Amino acid sequence: MRRPRRIRWGLTLQAAGSCLLAAAVALEVTDQPLPSELALSLAAATPYLAAAPLYTAGRRIWMVVAGAIALMLAVASLVRITEQPLLNALHVLPLLLVAYTASTIRSETHRDQSLQRERVRARHDGAERERRRWARELHDDTLQELGAVQVVLSSAAADGHPEAMHSAIEQARALVGNQITSLRHLITDLRPLVLDELGLRAALEALCRRTSETFGIRVDLRIDPQGAGISDRLTPEAQAHVYRIVQEALTNAVKHAEPTRITVGMEASHHAVTLTVADNGRGMPQPPDSRRWPALRAATPPACTVQGVGLSAMHERADLIDAQLTLRSAPGKGTTITLRVPCASRREGHAQP
Repeated sequence: MRRPRRIRWGLTLQAAGSCLLAAAVALEVTDQPLPSELALSLAAATPYLAAAPLYTAGRRIWMVVAGAIALMLAVASLVRITEQPLLNALHVLPLLLVAYTASTIRSETHRDQSLQRERVRARHDGAERERRRWARELHDDTLQELGAVQVVLSSAAADGHPEAMHSAIEQARALVGNQITSLRHLITDLRPLVLDELGLRAALEALCRRTSETFGIRVDLRIDPQGAGISDRLTPEAQAHVYRIVQEALTNAVKHAEPTRITVGMEASHHAVTLTVADNGRGMPQPPDSRRWPALRAATPPACTVQGVGLSAMHERADLIDAQLTLRSAPGKGTTITLRVPCASRREGHAQP
C-alpha cells in the first residue's frame, strides 16, 4: 500500500518538474528575462531531484539526468547574468551528480543481485532440509515400523497358534495406528486440509492445538467476534500465506524463545485483517525494524541473511499479499509479530492501476 503512494508522489513531482523545465526552455528560446529563466530552472531541478529517491534504479537515473539538465540551464543563465565566464566551471557539478548517481545505482544493483542470489540459495537450502527431514522421518519411523509389522505377522504365521496370531494382530494394529498419526502430521505440514475445507480460522485453531500438544506449551487463540467471516475477506492465496506466516512464527518462538505461553490473536475490520503472535520468551537483543526491512536487508551480509531464513521468508510471504509485517521484541520481554493483511477488495483495487 505504501508503494502506490510513493509512485503517485513521484509522478506528481515529475510532472511539476517537467512543466517548470518546459517553461524555462521556452524562456531560453524566446530570449525572455534571464532572472526568470534562472528561477524556473532551479525550480525545475528541485522536484526532479526530490522524485529520484521515490523511483526504482532504472527511472531514478533519468530523474537525475533531467535535474542535471535544469541545473545546467540555470548555470548558463547565471553566467550571462553575472557576465563572469569563470562560472562556466559550475557545469561540471551537474555532470558529477549524474556520474555519482549512476555509480551508486550500479553498486546497489550489484548488491541487490548478490542478496537475491543468497536468498534463492537459502530458499533452496531450506527446501532441501525439509526434504531430508521428510525422508528421515519416513525411513526411520514409517519404514521401520512397517518392517516391524511384517516381522510380527510373519513370525505369528510361522508359529500357527491362535494366541500368537491374536497378539501379532494387536501389535500390528498399534504400529499401523502410530504410522497413521505420523503420516497425518507430515501431510498437515505439507498442506493442511482443514485450511481448504473449513478456512483460516479452523486451520489456526488446529495449528495452535497441535503446537500445544506437541511441545507442551500453552498456545491460546483469541479471535475477535468480527472474525467469523474471515474466509470471505481474504482470498485462498492470502489465507495460505497467512497460515504459513503464523506457523513460522510459532516454530521460531518454540525453537528459539523458550516461552511458557504463546498467544495468537486475530481481528478483522472492513479494510484489513490483523493477526498477532506474542510469546513471553527471552526476546531478541536487536530485533530488525520491519519498516526499514529493505534497507536492513541491503546492509546485511549474506551470512546473516542465510541465518535469518525464517524471518526473511515471512517478509517475502507478506510482500506477496501486500501485507505489513512488524516485529517488536526486547530481552526478557518476549516477542510480538503483527501481520496486517488488506481485505480482498482493497488489495484488488490497488492491483488494478
